[in-house]
Amino acid sequence: MKQKITLTMVLLGGFIAAQAQNFTIKGNLKGQGNEKIILRGVDGPITVEAKGDAFELSGTAGDEPFVTSLNTGVDRNLYLGGGKTGMYQPALPLDIVLSKGVNLTISGTAMTLNLASVTGDPLNDSFTAFRKAQEPLMKQMSDLQKQMVESRVMGIKDAMNEIGPKMLENRKALAESRKKFIKEHPEAFASLYYLSTASREYSAAELETAYNGLASTYKNTRYAKGIVEKIASLKTIQAGGPAPDFTKLDINGKPVSLSQFKGKYVLLDFWGSWCGPCRAANPHLKELYSQYSAKGFEILGISSEKVSGQAQAEKVWKEAVEKDGLTWTNVINNEVAMKQDVVQLYSIEGYPTQILLDKEGKIVARWLGAGGKELDEKLKSIFKN
Repeated sequence: MKQKITLTMVLLGGFIAAQAQNFTIKGNLKGQGNEKIILRGVDGPITVEAKGDAFELSGTAGDEPFVTSLNTGVDRNLYLGGGKTGMYQPALPLDIVLSKGVNLTISGTAMTLNLASVTGDPLNDSFTAFRKAQEPLMKQMSDLQKQMVESRVMGIKDAMNEIGPKMLENRKALAESRKKFIKEHPEAFASLYYLSTASREYSAAELETAYNGLASTYKNTRYAKGIVEKIASLKTIQAGGPAPDFTKLDINGKPVSLSQFKGKYVLLDFWGSWCGPCRAANPHLKELYSQYSAKGFEILGISSEKVSGQAQAEKVWKEAVEKDGLTWTNVINNEVAMKQDVVQLYSIEGYPTQILLDKEGKIVARWLGAGGKELDEKLKSIFKN
């Protein structure tokens, strides 16, 4: 009897183990060699070493589709300086959908891992189709990033002025391509997911329309619920609503409150010294400020720096303000003991983001990627110029 129980436990244990490993991924990436592959799994990272470009891994998926990333230890050709011992940036990760019972196949190159093909189920097929639609623009952005880094290494001072606007246009083109795919593929899981990650590119009304245009197939997932919450949030901070007040320190360490600017039209400019498109937009902002400041137009720059420590954040912020010649009020959002996170307060998810307020402090318009011609037209209409 004891032997039968032991055998049953062994068989049951084997069954449970088989059930636990409920997805498998096999891949072959040209140029991968024997480098590591890392998958951000539901229960933590899963790491394997490839053998001659090929790899295989397995793990546990949750009760609903889970979008995660696959990373490679192979460095892509984006030189960051430092000679032969310098640093190279890792290849961009690949988006993968994990779900129970799937057997996925990945093919592509390690250097362009983010553009690889993933097949095996309709969820990942839709992601592969999305990547194909974005591929030309993604490659263009990668080339521009290489040019920017190489120009900095070579000490070319005007590189930002030349390459920055091209990166900004590329980012806008990527956004339009993404919106086009979402609209044309309402049944695709990729459409729902990428709408959730790019919700910042829509007004509340546009996001609601785009979401309502999708099939109901995946609207019980966390990604759908996130979109619904985002729509509700945007409705409170978009055109027509009052802009939430805040107080931050300016470049001289003095507190500045948004409410101080009532009675003037104010452009909130969310930016950072690290952001190429933000810095590329500054020359035009200077032109607008020079043209309209005497008529009741103000700019309030809100910087968020991607460095560790407040002292370093203030250093790179002040250097950028001085180098770019920004004469309007600038504050920073990097206090150690932050009482107000303005980026969170205004649901900022991309840089630059610009928000125009009227004299009463109500939101007139909001743009991701700088207002550009639309901002110009708004100001012409307001100031009759």
